Amino acid sequence: MNLSLPGALVLIARFGASEMASLAVPDTFNPIEPALLEAAARGDDLTGWDADDVAAAVAALARIADAATRARSEVQFYLRYRRLGEDAPAWVAEDLPELTRFHLYGEKANAESSVRLRYKDIIKRLESLAAEDEKRGASESGQSGLAITHAPRLFSRNTLSRL
Repeated sequence: MNLSLPGALVLIARFGASEMASLAVPDTFNPIEPALLEAAARGDDLTGWDADDVAAAVAALARIADAATRARSEVQFYLRYRRLGEDAPAWVAEDLPELTRFHLYGEKANAESSVRLRYKDIIKRLESLAAEDEKRGASESGQSGLAITHAPRLFSRNTLSRL
């Protein structure tokens, strides 16, 4: 199953450049203008910007990519019961940006925040999808086509008895 990562431009378009800039820029950098993050995500020429701000934007893009990778790994855990060649429902790809946003929030997403509530809703849906897939026939239960083979044994009591 191949889930494509949501890119920084997808997150900027969905949640806004100012929110993504405030979430993704590491604390070791000064805050940057949202337009700079958007320009960096598009791959525009950044020579007109301050070098420290450009470094912050590059670090922010790296944090966004890391959060997207964590979100995809989390989804793939719940999709482990999918049969071979069976794609995930379309809503899973739509929820990847939300999961990425949650991972960017980190500890800032407290128990009452809408970001955490949305995350919990997505996880509940993924859990029910995994349960349905498991009932239909889990790939972990032997239908994955994975076969473990080994070479014949080279040493045994019989072959080592002459030593």
